Amino acid sequence: MKANYLCPICRTYLNVGDQIVISAKNEKGVKGLLLFSIHLGDYEINKHPNFDIEKNENLSMYCPCCHKSLRYPKAHKNIFKILMQDDEDQEYEILFSGIYGERCTYQIHEKKVNTFGQDASKYINFNNLIDMS
Repeated sequence: MKANYLCPICRTYLNVGDQIVISAKNEKGVKGLLLFSIHLGDYEINKHPNFDIEKNENLSMYCPCCHKSLRYPKAHKNIFKILMQDDEDQEYEILFSGIYGERCTYQIHEKKVNTFGQDASKYINFNNLIDMS
């Protein structure tokens, strides 16, 4: 499926080719860019080798265009949100963990939730998740 990813605030396209570009800050306050795969469930992240991030580090993530936080505390303080549009212009909320190394993604559309990653059960009560969207 071909998809576009957008900032939920300014609705700027976040993907270039097969990667989603997100601005991030580590716990030491150092900033950098993260490149995520557009394929849900693929947890490979590309970053500059000098942008140091430790496993289990709690990141802050921002839209690289409007610079607003993508954090979604309505779900959990460690969860971030972007939007996905498929090739039929259906729009989905994509929620994902901001803990570096956690494999946790939720795709939400109407009352349906798809989960990806071994850590997906860590944060979300699915009944509340549907009510939050």
